[in-house]
Amino acid sequence: MPSSPYRKIRPLGEGAVGDVQLCVDVGRRRLVVVKWLRAELQDGSQPAIRFRREAELMAGVSLTGVIKVEEWGVDDLGRTWMAMEFVDGLPPSAVIGPSDAWSVHRFLEGVADSLDDLHGVGIVHRDLKPDNVLLRAGLDGWEPVIIDLGIAKWLSQETATATGSVFGTPYYMSPEQFRDSKHVGPATDRYALAVMIFELLAGHRPFEGRTIPELLRLHLEAPVPPLEIPKRLCTGMLHNDPQAKVYPTPSLDLFMARAMHKDPRLRYHSGAEMAAEFKKAALADGLYTQGELDPLFDPLPRPIAEISIEGRPMQRFDLRHGPLVFGRHESCQVVLASSRLSRYHACAYVHRGRLWVADLQSQNGSLLDDRRLTPGLPVPFPRGDKPARLSLYNRPVEIRLLPG
Repeated sequence: MPSSPYRKIRPLGEGAVGDVQLCVDVGRRRLVVVKWLRAELQDGSQPAIRFRREAELMAGVSLTGVIKVEEWGVDDLGRTWMAMEFVDGLPPSAVIGPSDAWSVHRFLEGVADSLDDLHGVGIVHRDLKPDNVLLRAGLDGWEPVIIDLGIAKWLSQETATATGSVFGTPYYMSPEQFRDSKHVGPATDRYALAVMIFELLAGHRPFEGRTIPELLRLHLEAPVPPLEIPKRLCTGMLHNDPQAKVYPTPSLDLFMARAMHKDPRLRYHSGAEMAAEFKKAALADGLYTQGELDPLFDPLPRPIAEISIEGRPMQRFDLRHGPLVFGRHESCQVVLASSRLSRYHACAYVHRGRLWVADLQSQNGSLLDDRRLTPGLPVPFPRGDKPARLSLYNRPVEIRLLPG
């Protein structure tokens, strides 16, 4: 198995069993997301088994709307790692506001299609939640992408967990998942998706217990509450009662009651059916008004990086084609011959419509316009047309952004 060929830019998250980093693939000039398992976890431990199962499970799966795992291996420190495609996107709640049933349906339809595809190849997610879905830019606005399958399992195989153990995020867990995570199926994923839909429409989750036992009781016993979308959020909607504080949603309430039914056999039988029935309910309640999707991010206004280094011809790079890595290794886009520089010293990359500059944990440090860069904390490139000075230890590099 190969050692990790990726250089860390910044952390994206950290948990009990490992960490997730935004990294740069220097040779192929692209961003990737890499998960590392903690080195102290033994190969035979349950976290290690689940981590490698996820890597092996997803490395051969390529589905629209599901993040692609590209490869995995063990690094020089004995840490198992897994590389995935990078999704430059936003969380659903940052784009979709309460009562926006048209956008919610678009989100539901995309995630439901992805779940149907996963279930079709024998995979159940088991931990679907807002943190595991991003909206990425598409040709017609945005599209949802499932970005994490950390505890996914094959439907046809035994899982790595013991009977009676509970895995998932309590706010989004189905009743049967609270009882026994080992024997869950596609209906569990659709339940979690229904909770997410409720949250996007109403602006809050259906069950807000403060403790796991309280959440368990609510998911197991309490009826699904009505959406009760504040009327002030439903601008332009027709409603006969001017005194009402909430917009009536009888059809959507019936939809939610079935989508979150306590008995998994009585829920919708596929994601496609679920999405179709949601649209009917939203139309019946007068909440389905087709809108226009704005781009998630404004494009970088000056995407051409002009690189000037004393005594060398000027170089130009189109940042839309990928990040730039500065260092003394021959695979870097900008190579500087100096024994004081790290092989991969610093990186410039585009994220959410801005150019960012990061030190790649170099030995002797980097500065941007005399400001020292802290490894793991990228800084935005200055706006405007003036050049910026990137100092890699004692090698000055001038960067100017030009219109494309």
